[in-house]
Amino acid sequence: MRKLTLILWALVFTILSTNVWAATFVASPKGRVVVIDPGHGGPSRPGAIRNSVNEKDLNLTISLEVRRQLAEKMPKLEVYLTRESDKELHPKKENDNLLRPKLANQKQADLFVSIHANDFESDRSVHGVEIIVLSLDGATQGHTKRRTVARDNEDFTHIDNIDKNSMAYIEALSLLMNNDPINRTFGEIVSTKFKAIGRKSRGIKVYPEKVWTVLYPLRGPGVIIEVGFMTNAAELEYMNSKRGQQQIAGAISDAIVEYMKRLDQMTVEQTTTSETGSGSVAVKESAAKSTPRSSDESVEEGYTIQLMASATHLSIDAKRFGSLHSHVAEFTGKGTYKYKYCYGRYSTLAEAKSALAGAQERFADAYIVQYRGDNLK
Repeated sequence: MRKLTLILWALVFTILSTNVWAATFVASPKGRVVVIDPGHGGPSRPGAIRNSVNEKDLNLTISLEVRRQLAEKMPKLEVYLTRESDKELHPKKENDNLLRPKLANQKQADLFVSIHANDFESDRSVHGVEIIVLSLDGATQGHTKRRTVARDNEDFTHIDNIDKNSMAYIEALSLLMNNDPINRTFGEIVSTKFKAIGRKSRGIKVYPEKVWTVLYPLRGPGVIIEVGFMTNAAELEYMNSKRGQQQIAGAISDAIVEYMKRLDQMTVEQTTTSETGSGSVAVKESAAKSTPRSSDESVEEGYTIQLMASATHLSIDAKRFGSLHSHVAEFTGKGTYKYKYCYGRYSTLAEAKSALAGAQERFADAYIVQYRGDNLK
């Protein structure tokens, strides 16, 4: 797990500082889809309650306003809400939370946004917007120095309660490695939009040792946005006002529009790379490392190097993969970005590691995965 942690953080910082994201996240040409999740709902799930204001009502009002504004700003965008009225999705809280990302997976959403309001009784002066992203590994979470405040409720499950040997955990970690840089990029966009309307942004947050059940099952990108603190009197008044709700929804809808436009730009960059190799990623070839060492294309089970994931089938040619293309294979998985393009087949991890450096010269975030037959593990 320590190796996975190091790989993940190398991936995050590399992608956030370069255009490598454009190579690893190939956007889908289908109509864009966003799922908005008004947190809580129904008689048994009011969320925080302050001065007779229910969090569930704030979440729903703001979410409906986000949808209304998106209809004006981006009419072709498909927008779905997990609930459109004051209702719970399931009597059990955990099942209720699981049904929310399930809708996003069913719609193959390009983005899932769960809207909530914070609550921190210990210090009522705390205020500002937070964007929560999922992290599954305790060691990875330890890298986050600034902890956000959290209510100890049932909206998360403790990391110790997850079987780290289960396929569900391994798959979730794999998805996290693909989605984490995208989630953080969207989070930065959200922070910028809120700052533009004069709101304080507390930035992107990871709750150490907690796995949020509303984010854990997602196959695509998704975040929780805590739009303010209900325990702060001034912020509660603002969130409960029509002006405040319109401004909050405006910042969120603007962030979604910018995010979707970036996806469209990346699609163009991926499909219009010039013959000279210019495009979204600088091409750097090395003849000594352009072919996989100690690889055997007939190896039935072992290790391969994932270069990119795509929502659509891509042609495997030199224009896209350079000199690596003759050793690139397509694996088909699940989720929105189900087409995985991998380099080489290796019977041992040591052989895969030897070839990884060469692959990373063109795809800086390439990483090693296991496979069996024609399927990735």
